[in-house]
Parts: sequence; C-alpha cells; structure tokens
Amino acid sequence: MGEYIDVGIQSSILPLSLILSSIVIGIYALLGLETENDDDDSDSGSGGLMQPI
Repeated sequence: MGEYIDVGIQSSILPLSLILSSIVIGIYALLGLETENDDDDSDSGSGGLMQPI
C-alpha cells in the first residue's frame, strides 16, 4: 500500500540538537553570564524601582 521511508538519521539530529541547546542554555543560566538587572539598581547608589522606605 505505502512505502516505508527510513528517516532514522534525519529524525535523530533534532532531539540531539534540542538536548545540546538545552544543556548550553542551562550552563549559561547557572553561570550567570548575562548582566543581571535587579530592581534596586545596586550598581549606582541612587536606588531604582525598589527603594527602601
């Protein structure tokens, strides 16, 4: 009735790249490589959105 098409190599690349990118994003988030922006703007002494009362 229909043909069997073997797509083993093509279909195994997608989950592998998904796992690899998830690991890279996880390491990036754990190391905190991005500059964190907290609401009290701790870099300058003037305070930001969250000033103490």
